[in-house]
Amino acid sequence: MNPDALKFLRGLRAVREYTPQAVSEAEIQEILEVGRWTSTAGNRQPCEVVVVRDKGVLQKFAQWGARPAGTSAVSMLIVSASDHATLDEGRTAERLALAARACDLGSVIATLKNEGPDEAKKLLGIPAERRAITLVAIGHTDVQARKALPKQGAAARKPLTEYAHFDRF
Repeated sequence: MNPDALKFLRGLRAVREYTPQAVSEAEIQEILEVGRWTSTAGNRQPCEVVVVRDKGVLQKFAQWGARPAGTSAVSMLIVSASDHATLDEGRTAERLALAARACDLGSVIATLKNEGPDEAKKLLGIPAERRAITLVAIGHTDVQARKALPKQGAAARKPLTEYAHFDRF
């Protein structure tokens, strides 16, 4: 058992408050490498990532329902081969978020809603038959803004006894 690794995994939080500081190219590359190595069903690797730093596009993502993208330094839009790749898409998103944490960055997984996926595909040149709904917004955590948020502590998660069932539901 590796207590440090377990603590790191438990410490991943949805961060929606970012400073204006840019995320470096080296950090972006490290995050993408982790995402690239995400295991997928049958090793089909159905996901690709569009890295978006353009503030105008990030604002459009926010308008289309993925609000945290609007203030992020970078958002990574996950493009999947089809609607049958949603599990792999989710796994990729979580790995990108964990990699951001390993780079001491905040992140949150968000989704484009309503016309957002179709408009994003048009805007970014993504083929119409591809799925482009999930993104990971990433940036340097605005610590002061996070301190101002209400604290939930242990109340943020249900007890393990309500979450896990052994041998039977």
